[in-house]
Amino acid sequence: MVAKAWSELAASRNHLSLMEPPPEKRSGGGRHTVMIPATITCPDGTTHACVIRDMSVAGAKLAISRRHRLPLGFALTVPGYDHAYPVARKWQRGDFAGVVLTLPKPDGEPHPE
Repeated sequence: MVAKAWSELAASRNHLSLMEPPPEKRSGGGRHTVMIPATITCPDGTTHACVIRDMSVAGAKLAISRRHRLPLGFALTVPGYDHAYPVARKWQRGDFAGVVLTLPKPDGEPHPE
């Protein structure tokens, strides 16, 4: 259910900017340039505002102040959507971070990255 909702969010034309899509990247393509306000919820309960800047069905690029060092795993909440999306930080440089969607296996364990 969460994966389907993430896919719908990634494909949503409601949040797309009028910019040209970026060239295909290492992520396998399918990225959409977006500007979606979101909230990061860390495992310790702290929250940080961020903006999703580009998105695919597997992950996203977040704009987040460089003063916030993100944990390896956290939840990403988007206003208007009922799900908190579990994500894993893959990289963080300057005011940006790359994340991938992490869905639990049927036995409840997260997929290895």
